[in-house]
Amino acid sequence: MATIPTTLSEPILVANLPLPPEDAAELERYLRSSRFTRSERAFVEETFKLRHHYAGHFVVATAGRGGLQIHAIDLESPDEVDELTRRLQAQGHHNVLCLFPTPWNDPDVAILTANRVSASTRKSVPRA
Repeated sequence: MATIPTTLSEPILVANLPLPPEDAAELERYLRSSRFTRSERAFVEETFKLRHHYAGHFVVATAGRGGLQIHAIDLESPDEVDELTRRLQAQGHHNVLCLFPTPWNDPDVAILTANRVSASTRKSVPRA
């Protein structure tokens, strides 16, 4: 789905984005399946919502104490991205991110985990 490149007048706080009931239930089941700390749980919820709402879109975001905020969607010009990044940094944002989230329910992409096992020690799980 194509969108018009947009720099938002007010950032969107990802943590506040709603989920359809069936997706919210799936997220809750996943969160209950592991013993996450509060910060890990917030990270997983935010990532799930980001992937649900912005999969397949290029977003410019900032990460801070309040969580991830979206400032622009589908900017096409590198100059626009650079200008926005400089402006956000001048406003005091230290963590400006350019993201391209993948769909959370893509069978080729495993759901994000916030566990303490390093990627190098995880065992590969064969796909059916």
